[in-house]
Amino acid sequence: MSTSPKRIKFILFLIVFTDMMGFSLLFPLFPKTLEYFLSKGDDTLFRMFYSAANLLSFGGDTKYTFVLFGGILGSIYSFLQFIAAPLWGRFSDHSGRRAILLFTTIGNTVGYLLWLFSSQFWMFVLSRVITGMMGGNLSVASAAMADQTDEKSRAAGMGLLGAGIGLGFVMGPLLGGISSQWTFLDSFYKEGSMVVFPASALFAILVSLLTVILVFVFLPHNKPDVVPEKEIHPFLSLKKIESRNLVRISLLNLLFVLSFSGFEFVVNFFLSDTFQFSPKEIGFTFLYIGIIIILVQGGVVRRLSGKISEKRISLYGAVSVVIGMGLLVSFGTNFTGLFVSLFFLAFGSALVNPGLSSFASLESGKGDLGRSLGLFRSFGSLGRAVSPVVFSLLYFQKGPSLAFFVSFVLLIGFGFLLFIQKEKTTS
Repeated sequence: MSTSPKRIKFILFLIVFTDMMGFSLLFPLFPKTLEYFLSKGDDTLFRMFYSAANLLSFGGDTKYTFVLFGGILGSIYSFLQFIAAPLWGRFSDHSGRRAILLFTTIGNTVGYLLWLFSSQFWMFVLSRVITGMMGGNLSVASAAMADQTDEKSRAAGMGLLGAGIGLGFVMGPLLGGISSQWTFLDSFYKEGSMVVFPASALFAILVSLLTVILVFVFLPHNKPDVVPEKEIHPFLSLKKIESRNLVRISLLNLLFVLSFSGFEFVVNFFLSDTFQFSPKEIGFTFLYIGIIIILVQGGVVRRLSGKISEKRISLYGAVSVVIGMGLLVSFGTNFTGLFVSLFFLAFGSALVNPGLSSFASLESGKGDLGRSLGLFRSFGSLGRAVSPVVFSLLYFQKGPSLAFFVSFVLLIGFGFLLFIQKEKTTS
């Protein structure tokens, strides 16, 4: 069977697509799932989580308490990715990309299987812990894509991965909502042996199994020429990394993800509170954002790759997100202003994400691509772990204007630091 770089790139696209689709299936089901565990009333761990969310909300609206509850669970998931991403990346440098992707996708399947049988809250949390740890495998997919590209085509390869991730995030919630209407397993849920929406959990298992098959059948087995030095966790050895540019680019990723994912987390409630959007209308709004991201990463980035530098691609994106957030702060309460601002935000983020990923990969040695991109991804996961709680508190205590303004200021800082960032470490 042919294992040409073009085929491998397409398979990597499918892997991240199915991975993200399986992960995001849960998003539209989250509120009702939490209500299900609340109604059981006898789960000590649930009460601990709920009390923590209630404490953070300062005794506010129950709706906001539930949002904070979801934010805490989301933060745990992203924090586990922060821990795991460099580890999986480093292991893939040592054992090969295919072996680690196979292990993590099988681990994801186990996590979704546990979700299906989560009749108790601790089982549901454990399933999120497992899938959070395994979710760090995006760093391995990024390293595998970097293996298949040269410096000129690197941004295009990362753009293809970004399109797969974006498409997965768009299709996941849509299919999660559709599968929630399937009732053929509801008798098991009603008797207490399965979680609420068991058909959705089963669908996530099947999607994850498809990813396992794609990795096993289509990805070639290869071991790296250079074996990296052993370390407990790459994050603990930042001083040993030769490229200081890589560390700075990873910090830039942290700043961007912190500001942008904070906006993504609270914009759902902004749409509901300000425009009285229904869940269906909010879903179509995110479909609008997702389509822009897919078109830009699958088309625009591919055409720009090799013609301009990764830094410039990222800078164009930074300018676009700053314009978009500025428009949201100024005109976001107007329907037309909202969708114009979302266009610039989606367009810009679709340039920044693959641009920064490619920028980071070019600062990595051939033998430690996994470790380097794992470090880069882990900084992003750290930003994603902090932002839900921070921005939901800003939103619910001070309103959307301050939350979006803070994001706007952080994005300006990101753009400035990116502008002064050196392009390449000279060896």
